[in-house]
Amino acid sequence: MPRPIAFLILLACAACTTPREACISDATKDLRIVQGLVADTQATLERGYAIQTETRTVLYTDFCIGTGIRNGHFNFCNRAQPVTSRTPVAVDLDMERRKLRSLQRKERELKAKSASEIQRCELANPVT
Repeated sequence: MPRPIAFLILLACAACTTPREACISDATKDLRIVQGLVADTQATLERGYAIQTETRTVLYTDFCIGTGIRNGHFNFCNRAQPVTSRTPVAVDLDMERRKLRSLQRKERELKAKSASEIQRCELANPVT
């Protein structure tokens, strides 16, 4: 799908969000982030090691599309391609357990805060 068309579809979908949905999404943003961190930390503890992700850009040389042969020579182009590698790394499991407990406390705090914010959003933007 060409990028301009994909962008327009994405823009149209974003415009479909109601004020109520946007308010609730904003009210739960921090909670969703902390829940993701809790899940990552739990997975690290279950595995016994962490996964370090590194993305770097690699340049590939390729034939330029649509150029063919000019003056008897092939034309080449460089294209940048992101490459992601995942490497297991050792972690201090006791520190990960402490981090998990801390994140779970923060998650409980944010659940309570989000619940009151969601109520505020529902009152300010009733379903019609």
